[in-house]
Amino acid sequence: MRLVICFLVFCISGFADVTPSGRDIVILPAGQTVHGNYYALGDSVEISGTVTGDVYVLAGQVFIDGHVQGDVLALGGSVEISGHVGNNIRVLGGQVTLSGEVNKNITVVTASFQVLPSADLQGNVVCIAGNADFGSTVAENVTVFGSNLRISSELRKNLEAYVGQLRLTSKAVIDGDVMYGSNTVALVDPGAKIKGKVVFATSYVSRLFEGSWLKGLLFGSKIAALLMNFFYSLIVGVILIRLFPKTVDYALLALKTEYWKALIYGLVLLILLPLASLILLMTILGAPFALTLIAFNIIGFYTAKIFTILWASHAVLHRFGWKLSRVLTLCVGLVAYFLVTSIPVFGTIVALVTMLFGVGAAVIGRTLMHTRRRAT
Repeated sequence: MRLVICFLVFCISGFADVTPSGRDIVILPAGQTVHGNYYALGDSVEISGTVTGDVYVLAGQVFIDGHVQGDVLALGGSVEISGHVGNNIRVLGGQVTLSGEVNKNITVVTASFQVLPSADLQGNVVCIAGNADFGSTVAENVTVFGSNLRISSELRKNLEAYVGQLRLTSKAVIDGDVMYGSNTVALVDPGAKIKGKVVFATSYVSRLFEGSWLKGLLFGSKIAALLMNFFYSLIVGVILIRLFPKTVDYALLALKTEYWKALIYGLVLLILLPLASLILLMTILGAPFALTLIAFNIIGFYTAKIFTILWASHAVLHRFGWKLSRVLTLCVGLVAYFLVTSIPVFGTIVALVTMLFGVGAAVIGRTLMHTRRRAT
């Protein structure tokens, strides 16, 4: 929650402190010191200098190999931190890699989280990730929610995990307790050491419905909902392709040429539009507009994923030399999308990222279309 609030403040008031260089690359060079907080926005942000306050970063790629005395709050497609952070780290990104020193706590929401052996983590770690890999010592407690978790280092206190699969390699040493919830028993390699107790439990929902007729009913309901979602997305996609081909063309162009900007735009809109709806609801005259805006948000955010799916499907098919019509390309993409998003946790992250790219592409594409119309 704090991450969202901080970035909202950043978007409203922090742009004045952003100093971009060519091609939307922001660099704080080694040897340079920023006294106070540092704000950065761009396709790529590189921080090699020193910041005496907090760092707020919103970018496609984030590299921090300098010294940050305060907190780091980063939002980006790829985040790599190999420098020194004096306080906390809070990151929302597609891929997060830590190889530096962090004095306090770490909170990460990502598709892939990797802690390299060179990292020195002195605080607690809370992670929500599709895949998480710990290869360095962690001084405090570790809590992970995800699909796959791999431990090949020493955790000096407790490990708490709610994952699809937990693996402890032969290098793993857990000084405290291991408490995990999963549908499968952990894979523990010979040589792994657990000094505390191990508590394993299947999920409550699995225990409740296992072996009962309700389990079949629940499974059938999920299948029905999935099929309805698939056909609704297909119908919406066909309507967009047939009736609004220019809109689709420019949205795909935005994803092809400015995909990181599309992600950033999507993230900003995901924060600002609901906030605007909430503000309007607080006023008598603004309530009808708020309800309209909320409906627009729901429909727009849900529909926007069509652009990303169509773009990704076309890119994959093109690589294999397959040339299909847009409708068939969309069908292939939707099948792959719903298969991937059915994966617990990781699928939710993929769905969110797909939506954000689509929303941003729609906005950028609309702008490109109006710009070219005026030029002609």
